[in-house]
Amino acid sequence: MQNLNWESQPAIMTVEEAAKFLRRGKQCIYDLCYTKGFPALKIGRTWRVSKDGLRLWWEKQINTD
Repeated sequence: MQNLNWESQPAIMTVEEAAKFLRRGKQCIYDLCYTKGFPALKIGRTWRVSKDGLRLWWEKQINTD
């Protein structure tokens, strides 16, 4: 999954978009939204995920191993 097409994603993603992009369930992304360091922001009742932040977070996760 390292060959993700980041350019095709919007700058700000919904939980649904992030889940589809990362091939995970929505609940997984919602759980990550409450994790320190995950690039998500709650606006009103909805979560939004920054594409650039997600890319940095993702690269950090895969390079930690």
